[in-house]
Amino acid sequence: MSDTDPHDRQRTFDTPAVAEPTIWDWVKSWLRGRPLPLPGPAEEAAPAESAAEMEPAPAEFEVLPGSGAREPRLSAAQLRLPMALFLAFTAQLGLERRLGSAGWSLLLYLAAAALVAWAMWEQDFELPGPLVRPSAIGPFTYRPAFLALAVVTFGLTYLTSGDNLFDGITVTLWFVSIVAILYAFWEGELPHRAMWRKVRALRWGAAWRLEISTWTWLVLAVLAVSTYLRVARLAEVPPEMVSDHAEKLLDVVDVLNGTRRIFFPRNTGREALQFYMAAATAKWLGTGISHLTLKIGTVAAGLITLPFIYLLGREIAGRETGLAAMALAGIGYWPNVISRVGLRFPLYPLFVAPAFYLLVRGLRRGERNTLLLCGLTVGAGLHGYSPTRVLPLVIAFGAALWLMHGPSKGRRLQVLTWLVTAGLVGLVVLAPLLRIAIDNPELVNYRMATRMGSAERPLPGPAWQIFLKNAAKALAMFAWDNGEVWVNSIPHRPALDWITGGLFHMGLVLLAVRYARKRRWEDLFLVLSIPLLQLPSTLSLAFPSENPATNRAAGAIVPVFLAAGLAMASIPSWARKSVTGPRSRLYGGALALAIFALAARANYRLVFVEYQNLYRLSAWNTSDAGAVIRGFATSIGSFDTAHVVAYPHWMDTRLVAMNAGVPTRDYAISSDQFGALHEETRPQLLLLHPEDLDSLAALRDLFPQGYATRWASRLPSKDFVIFFIPPSQALGGDANQGAGS
Repeated sequence: MSDTDPHDRQRTFDTPAVAEPTIWDWVKSWLRGRPLPLPGPAEEAAPAESAAEMEPAPAEFEVLPGSGAREPRLSAAQLRLPMALFLAFTAQLGLERRLGSAGWSLLLYLAAAALVAWAMWEQDFELPGPLVRPSAIGPFTYRPAFLALAVVTFGLTYLTSGDNLFDGITVTLWFVSIVAILYAFWEGELPHRAMWRKVRALRWGAAWRLEISTWTWLVLAVLAVSTYLRVARLAEVPPEMVSDHAEKLLDVVDVLNGTRRIFFPRNTGREALQFYMAAATAKWLGTGISHLTLKIGTVAAGLITLPFIYLLGREIAGRETGLAAMALAGIGYWPNVISRVGLRFPLYPLFVAPAFYLLVRGLRRGERNTLLLCGLTVGAGLHGYSPTRVLPLVIAFGAALWLMHGPSKGRRLQVLTWLVTAGLVGLVVLAPLLRIAIDNPELVNYRMATRMGSAERPLPGPAWQIFLKNAAKALAMFAWDNGEVWVNSIPHRPALDWITGGLFHMGLVLLAVRYARKRRWEDLFLVLSIPLLQLPSTLSLAFPSENPATNRAAGAIVPVFLAAGLAMASIPSWARKSVTGPRSRLYGGALALAIFALAARANYRLVFVEYQNLYRLSAWNTSDAGAVIRGFATSIGSFDTAHVVAYPHWMDTRLVAMNAGVPTRDYAISSDQFGALHEETRPQLLLLHPEDLDSLAALRDLFPQGYATRWASRLPSKDFVIFFIPPSQALGGDANQGAGS
């Protein structure tokens, strides 16, 4: 007797077949925003005889009729993702090494994109969505007393900032205004009370037990590897300073001498944050006015950025995505180099990462306090590095995307009110700099005006055409060309290594496909934030050759490495679904670790070999010149009787003095000042460019007993001439007479 009910069998065979949708039906479904699912291989081949026959066979085996043997067979689900990654890595390697025609690499990328989109559509792997834990939104409340205090102290901060100095009164008023505006709009218990309650709840003297999970150890290990790659050989990579470093260190000297400006006018104007960081480093760590002092602060800024990248990734697509993004950013050549160079560049991503995290978390979970902290972060970032001025625009754009998507339904008005309060917090944090910008807009906006407009030179063409070309070049920086500035990049190579570059482009596809399926505003925000964060580079309309610039586009590090981390995190998920058995997690982790190791090796070579060698060839060895002068001054001479003969496009003589240990001196001397050297009775030392034969001849005529030697550098192109004047030559006419007797 059959186990199947005849009526059920009749219904099985009599049900009319559903017509398979055509390609045109599928295209129309995409235009309507409700795409039809693609038929999978299991649907096409599944017989309808019985429920038992409809159960799928194990993924890697197929049972052949008439035999008890099982032969291995790979399914499409097992091949799509690894093939996509292989093609992406091959394509990016071809672009990086300029292997053959770029067209072939682009075709490989298109094939990889199609495969990874297909894999995600067929759910070969799962990427966790945001953790949906929205809190109930109550009525909007505030504390009038704190709001009144914030308004008064904000006004007083603005008034007392007119002298462009952070004096004691201004700083006190500024701090009180920030605390007051936060307390005015803070929801629930005030933070200091909550902290005090937790402290009181601690049982002093009780046994403490610290438990660290395996995952926490993994996160700490990634941070340890990242820290090593950021601080290893820090003093020597990169080896020399450039003129921008001299400008920064002179501002640090001003701070240490008591001149504590809000906005520093030197070198077309700079925001204040780095100078106070460097001054604290020089004073507390004893590193002095040096390149290392600048490097310590900027490397610390880069390292602080990494945990926020992890938190943002975890908020958007789970902890594996956060860990992968943090790991790739930690070893990446691009963020590593802009941190090591010692200029303000890493201050841009330093504030983008927490601002993005706080925005996404605050909007998704409905947390007013988190949005207030987002406003605080954005306001603080405007005191850091000029490109961060685009961050308020990007945050506003992200909020607008949230308002246009489903999760905002029924909550728009309340959350919009919160966003306004967050903007007020940012405005209060900006108060001192706001006063300077209003009083002296030419100073604060000069650098931006010279790049965006014709303040320094006329635009070389129609502005819209230049902008479109700049935007295209900026978007190509990740796979093709990251610009020509050797100080903070390896010119004309991609900003990403070939592993991370392949992962990044696949991650963009994953974000696009997930947005098409789930309509998650965070996915669209991450993709579109990349060109927005590149605006400080793409808006270089007067100097289009300065675009792309890895420093001005540094804010894009956050979404770029998050997209790469998303692709990396898909590998363990794919292994868990495609490989049967208890070791599937091990296989996925091993494959991801192998890919990470390849990326780490590539980035290590980029930073410590290619970038280092290029930098040494490009920068002048002012440290060697400073060491020679220091040796002369501490032996037979003096810091006052050393000079560097000026020569076009040669050493910055201020850097020579800084490396010698006298940061406020400029050792430059021109050939028409040689006559004054006769008035000096002490030994004298002059450094000359080896091709400056006219100055050398003039010195020999004036000081016949002087003698010249050639300083042999490790690089022959960096040699210089040392001309020593004995003390007997510093007696004017009597010296010449005595020399002949």
